[in-house]
Amino acid sequence: MLAVERAAYLTIDDGPADDFLDKVDYLNAKGIRAIWFCLGEALERFAEEAMHAIKTGHVIGNRSYDNADFSAMSLADVRLQLERSDRIIDKLYADAETARPSKVFRYPYVQDETDGAHFTAIQHLLEGLGYRQPSFENIRAVEPSGASLGQGIHVSCTQDTFDLGADGMLGAANYGNEIIQIHDWISLDPFKALVDKLIAKGVAFKLPKETDLHVQLV
Repeated sequence: MLAVERAAYLTIDDGPADDFLDKVDYLNAKGIRAIWFCLGEALERFAEEAMHAIKTGHVIGNRSYDNADFSAMSLADVRLQLERSDRIIDKLYADAETARPSKVFRYPYVQDETDGAHFTAIQHLLEGLGYRQPSFENIRAVEPSGASLGQGIHVSCTQDTFDLGADGMLGAANYGNEIIQIHDWISLDPFKALVDKLIAKGVAFKLPKETDLHVQLV
């Protein structure tokens, strides 16, 4: 019986941070590209660094403008957060002379997930703004949880490193691919150590096909 190839989609939240560029270049050296779910206010501060990431094949996604609590906001204010960051991301891609391959979104800080109607309305808003669920392939089935906010247009994860280490990750289950979540606010050395642990597990990193621009990494 042939072994099933496993892959991991690397997603990184809450950047760009001060050492964002070093992290991008580290991943480039390892042949890894990631989806970075960024805050609009941080992208304004690190525009040149974000354009470098775009030019070398990484994907910039939307995580709101300032890490707002969507559960405590009106739908109109949610729209303002999304559109404000969206304009910033569009300009970064234009300035990088690179087509924006896909519009992807991950929820920022969420305190209260009990209002199902509110989050359903946000899903419809995302769809209307052109956001889509990336074509992640053969993802390992996990139980819906508050952390993932279930299924929808937004991108959730199957493995949250919580930035404490990867020793227990990708372990017992030898089936299905993973969507791995890391945070950009951890410092460079722990970031490298965490990625190295993931690489050592022998899982191939990839991007969803519609976001993979096949850029030659440097």
